[in-house]
Amino acid sequence: MNREYTILFKKLGLYRFISALDTITMIERTFRRSGLKLCYTEGFHPKPKFSYIDPVPTGVIDLAFYFNICLKESYNPNYVFNSLQKVQPEFLKVVKVFNKSINLSKTNKFKFSIIVKKPFVFNKDGIIEKKTKRGTKIIQLANLENVEIFEKKDYIVLNYIVGKENLFNPYLFSENVYLALRKEAYIDDKSISDILNK
Repeated sequence: MNREYTILFKKLGLYRFISALDTITMIERTFRRSGLKLCYTEGFHPKPKFSYIDPVPTGVIDLAFYFNICLKESYNPNYVFNSLQKVQPEFLKVVKVFNKSINLSKTNKFKFSIIVKKPFVFNKDGIIEKKTKRGTKIIQLANLENVEIFEKKDYIVLNYIVGKENLFNPYLFSENVYLALRKEAYIDDKSISDILNK
């Protein structure tokens, strides 16, 4: 009997420079090596049935890469976790296997954290110019939610939540951005981890 799971991965280290498509390919290969029985699409080129959250920009560490997978058997989540952990790549780690799935396409907010070398001043009335295929999109920093700023010696830590429609590469904040992380994803105002843990 087919069963769907949501799995939380984190992408660390130098793997943050791997593209979204290559990351999906790595996850698919990890599942194939695990020995878990995958569900496949029909047609001339069957592919595993899975869906995933919006990818982060290249260079961003991802601690909230949620991934839906369909398996042909009803496995215990711990068995799925252990099977993946044995064959996972070094910097693409399985964090948790949830015994249910949710519609990840409803994800509409993301929490980011960036570490910036001083000097850096966050201007809530500032803008980010994001280049797109259609030109340049202006993003108002006033649209960011839950902005938190902490100073630590030579660095500043900036936490914020951004809506999907205003998503941009955190490295656009400043040339002094040392590291950027995606920490969580949300459906409206509920974090996906809280939804799945209920």
